[in-house]
Amino acid sequence: MRRSIPSLYRVLAGACVFAAWATAAAQSYPTRPLHWIVAFTAGGPNDVLTRAIAPQLAASLGQPVIVENRAASAGIAGTEAAAKAAPDGYTLLTTTSGMFLFQKYLYRKLPYDPERDFAPVSQIASTMVGMFVHQSVPVRSVKELIAYAKANPGKLNYASAGVGQSFHLAMERFTDLTGTKMVHVPYKGAAQFIPDFLAGRIDLIIYPAIDQLITQVKAGKLRALATATDQRIAALPDVPTFAEAGMPEFTVPSWIAVVVPAATPKDIVERLSHEIGVAVASPEVSKVYAQINMIPSTSSPEQFSRFIQSEVGKWSGWVKSLGITVD
Repeated sequence: MRRSIPSLYRVLAGACVFAAWATAAAQSYPTRPLHWIVAFTAGGPNDVLTRAIAPQLAASLGQPVIVENRAASAGIAGTEAAAKAAPDGYTLLTTTSGMFLFQKYLYRKLPYDPERDFAPVSQIASTMVGMFVHQSVPVRSVKELIAYAKANPGKLNYASAGVGQSFHLAMERFTDLTGTKMVHVPYKGAAQFIPDFLAGRIDLIIYPAIDQLITQVKAGKLRALATATDQRIAALPDVPTFAEAGMPEFTVPSWIAVVVPAATPKDIVERLSHEIGVAVASPEVSKVYAQINMIPSTSSPEQFSRFIQSEVGKWSGWVKSLGITVD
């Protein structure tokens, strides 16, 4: 049935009203505090970076930026809250590669669609990911780890920040590629599992090379076997990449980014992207990146959108092939 002319007028009028509202909102933005949700526990890399950038963003926008940790349900609770927030630029979300690349293929009842319900703002970091083992594990290389794990199936355990989380899936990929069996011990976040790892209750982890881990490697309490990126960690120059260790097929997508609810006015998204880029480049924030061994990596909304599409195309098939479901 054809839509009547009056109905079309109403649709067009509504669109014009929305466009006028969006333009006015962008021009006066912001007029009140912003809420920045971190869907992870306090103290982890995502939280540390967000809290470093937030004061700089607040100064440039002229409004307070309130950081709020919502780490329940493997980050789903905080992400859902952001997805359902008003698309007005007053709610931001710190997210990771895991949300865009893995979640939608692991949860059958995910209350949001990462690509549909969010507008990309900017990537803020690429992480230098390493495989670390406790000193009590009798291996000093990836080759030795594989041999030991094959000789002792199910004896080694590894931790992650939850079932389906990026570094859980990274270890699943490692065991799949190497034909080994290890026990997964899920936690609620890095702040919980790192103390257990340092105490020797956890045998190994794949995780960003934060200063706390590097310090323990240099003290001889941990060993770094390899880095899961295409370059060595500057603070650990003798540690090979996985490619150098004989596993060029093993990489771990690990980046941190900022998104806002879909339909947030484009002018606001672009301003947030610009101001976040300025904040990341500031001396104060640069020091934080250096302290936690992360690489600053900002982008325009358009660049970040294209990057996400490329990453999804690269990893979705593999995640589906694992057959892992969480709910």
